[in-house]
Amino acid sequence: MQFKKGTGWKACYDEETFTFTAERGSRGFYQLYEITKDIYDRLGADDEAAGKLISSGRCLFEADDDYYTPPYYMVFDERYADIAPWADAKRRAEATDELNRRSREREEAAKAEQEKQLKLLPFYKAILDADTAPIVVCTPGHEIVYMNPAACERYAKRGGKDLIGKNLLDCHNENSAKMIDKVVDFFLLSNKNNIVHTFYSEKENKDVYMVALRSEIGGLMGYYEKHEYRTRDTSKFYDMGD
Repeated sequence: MQFKKGTGWKACYDEETFTFTAERGSRGFYQLYEITKDIYDRLGADDEAAGKLISSGRCLFEADDDYYTPPYYMVFDERYADIAPWADAKRRAEATDELNRRSREREEAAKAEQEKQLKLLPFYKAILDADTAPIVVCTPGHEIVYMNPAACERYAKRGGKDLIGKNLLDCHNENSAKMIDKVVDFFLLSNKNNIVHTFYSEKENKDVYMVALRSEIGGLMGYYEKHEYRTRDTSKFYDMGD
C-alpha cells in the first residue's frame, strides 16, 4: 500500500486491489471516501484543496464523536472495512458501538433501579404511617409535605393534616423559627451534617432531633423531626391479646 497524508487527511493506494481511498476529519468528525486515481494523484501539500478533492469522492463511512453530541456513525457502503482495511473507520464504528452499548446498559440499570424504588414507595409510606412517634417532613424551604397519622393527631389543634402544604415556621415563635433556619443552613454546609439535637422533653422523657433527608448524591431534599422516647415499654413481649 502507498500513502499520502497531510493535516486532517490521509489517502491510500492499494496495489493489490487497485483501489484508491482516503479519510479526512477534524475535532471528532470523520469521513472515509473511495476516490479515483486522478484525485489521488492531485493530492498534495495544500490541505484545504486536498480536503475538497477527497470529499468529491464516494463517501463510504461517516462518524462524529466530538463530545458535544452523542457519538454516531453512518455507513454508506457495508463493504467499507474491506475496501479500506487500513482506515480508522472500523475502529471508530466498534468504539461507538461499545459506547452505545454501555450507555444502554446504564440506562437499563437506572430504569430497573427506578422501578424497584417505585415498588418500595408504598412500603416506605406504610412504615412512616405506622410509626407511633409524630413525623413531619419538610422541604429545605420549610414547606410541610408529609405528616404521619401520629403527627396529625398530635397537632390536631393546630390544623392536623391541613398543615400539609403550609410553612412550618408559621407554627413556631420567632426564636424557634430562627433556630430551624440555622439548622437547615448547617445541613446545607456539608452532606456530613445530618442530625441536630434540638431539645429534651422531661414530661415525655424524649429527645427530639432535626434530621436531614438527602438524595443519593447527597443533596438536601428536606428534613424531619425525629422523636426518641426514653421511657421503657413495659408491655409483655409478643402480647397479641390471646
